[in-house]
Amino acid sequence: LKPFWAPVASAPMEACFGSSQPLWLSRAWSPGASAAAGRLCGSGRWAATIAGLMLLCCAATAAAVGALCTGWGLVLLRSCPSAGPAFADFRTRKVSKMVRTESQDTVNRHTLLQELRDGKRKKEDLVRNVAILQQRRLLTKRDEYNMVIVLLGKLRLWKEAVGMLADMERNGLKPDLCCYNAVLKALQISGKFKESVEMLTEMWAENVLPDEVSYMIIIATFGQAGMWVEALQLLADLEKRGVKASCKPYSAAIVACGRCGQAEKAMQVFDYLPELGLEPDGLTFGAILGVLGKDGDWRGTIDMLRRIREAGLKPDSVHYLAAMNACNRKLRGYEALQLMVDMYKDQVKPDSAVYNLAINTCRKSGLNEQALELFKEMKEEGEERDSRTYSAVMGASRTCKEAVALLADMKVDKVKPDMAVYGSLINTCAREGELDQARSLLGEMKAADLNPDVLIYNTIIRAAHEAQQWGVVGDIFEEMVPNEVRPDVVTYNTLVKTAGDSREWQRALGLLDDMRSQGLKPDLLHYRSLIFLCERCQQFDAALDVYYEMKKASLLPDGKTVESLVRICRKIGRRDLAEEIGNTKVTRSDPRKGSEWKSNARNVRQDREDREERPQDRRPTLSVAIAGIEE
Repeated sequence: LKPFWAPVASAPMEACFGSSQPLWLSRAWSPGASAAAGRLCGSGRWAATIAGLMLLCCAATAAAVGALCTGWGLVLLRSCPSAGPAFADFRTRKVSKMVRTESQDTVNRHTLLQELRDGKRKKEDLVRNVAILQQRRLLTKRDEYNMVIVLLGKLRLWKEAVGMLADMERNGLKPDLCCYNAVLKALQISGKFKESVEMLTEMWAENVLPDEVSYMIIIATFGQAGMWVEALQLLADLEKRGVKASCKPYSAAIVACGRCGQAEKAMQVFDYLPELGLEPDGLTFGAILGVLGKDGDWRGTIDMLRRIREAGLKPDSVHYLAAMNACNRKLRGYEALQLMVDMYKDQVKPDSAVYNLAINTCRKSGLNEQALELFKEMKEEGEERDSRTYSAVMGASRTCKEAVALLADMKVDKVKPDMAVYGSLINTCAREGELDQARSLLGEMKAADLNPDVLIYNTIIRAAHEAQQWGVVGDIFEEMVPNEVRPDVVTYNTLVKTAGDSREWQRALGLLDDMRSQGLKPDLLHYRSLIFLCERCQQFDAALDVYYEMKKASLLPDGKTVESLVRICRKIGRRDLAEEIGNTKVTRSDPRKGSEWKSNARNVRQDREDREERPQDRRPTLSVAIAGIEE
């Protein structure tokens, strides 16, 4: 047997037997052997297939194979290369050392199973234990097989998890529903949706009736793969086969639709539940709230919280977190504050995640005072504060000095500043015109082995431009190249603006060539700034050249750019060109939209036209935070 098994451990089986399946493997055997061989051959496990068929042929061969070869362990060895040395050592022991008594096997069995239950060992050790249990046939109960399948699924060894079903049949145990569901879970962890459907088909063929958990796992697998249509088709198959189900598979379908951005389809599935006589539970409400929160439907989340109360259920922190996420995406600061009030009315204590979202939402909505009030409340409640908390609060700080003082609080809380914290600090200092402090923080970042990104450099360059320190703008720009930070369109737009303020039109036009060399495409704001600069410097021909390049780039000018070009054409006596440009179709979008010319507090405006009337009851600790609701 040694020459036969030697190439199995060192080379793929295709190199030994060829890429096609041997014909003798497809002959008719007993039902158990046929099912085991079919499953193993279908997954390419030739070594385990041959070992299994030999075990069914004669007892002597079974004893020889059990003593001298590793059986399923060879497959585990191929799937987990890191377990190779340990498993090879076990496989190549002398035959005299492998003679064991029944009492020794019993002791080893309990030890190995206990190590698998703990799951604290390394991956190669766990795989080795599974190989030993299989070779010595120490797995005798379905619960033990189920535990091994769950473990293999967590280790992402889905092929070995599927093979455990054949190993059960070889040992005279028929896989039950729990074992099949464990295999389906292993396939979900590895993202094998096709194999999940094949396993579902096998369950029906083997008369192992799938339950709602089986369908829920497969629907979740399709949701992870972004296949929401197939997930809904599985729901139809569940109803067609008459599988008794609760809200679990429907909740999985809602999550699958939400992962694919199909919030409308998810809502249709949710509204379909009453027609089936099913009342949504907390899990279902949490699923639809997560979808609506990801979609930014803050009205839908608030309405869903109302429906939870009407159903006699109590919203929890997960439900409120999804609603807070929707408010954060749509910059609804006042609604986020009202959610905080509702949480205390429902006796739900906000956790750190809810506080972080509420503070960040208020900051982005321009409600800086309310964000600071929430931070103080968070500190009084004893909630854990992390880098995200401090990053949001620093962005809402009134002054640069107040933001920098929060670094001392971070040291007390043992929170290490990260890129987001320094970015928020630098942005606050730049907003207040503290350019020296911003540059000092940039040096601290480098000392802390944090590489500043292009956003941080753009913030400092913008602050230097607003302070009219043209030399500092050039110095910061020159630092980007040695630090391997590639400038973007916003960087060059600020440089063009700086060159325009100092009337360096030739340098500004040179930046256009630099952008092209960097592989960047100038936007409308860049072209417009160049045309305005050329008009101020009376470089009319250069302005028209920029206009032709913009036209070649298929960019439509805005109204102010057209007015500037018409004035230029009239000054040089080109009335025909002025009339042609005046009749040009203009864009209605703001060329500065999406740029970083203004600070977050000025650039973010909250729509207040359709805000509903707020209730009058308030919590004393939030009296300052919600003082502006009626206004």
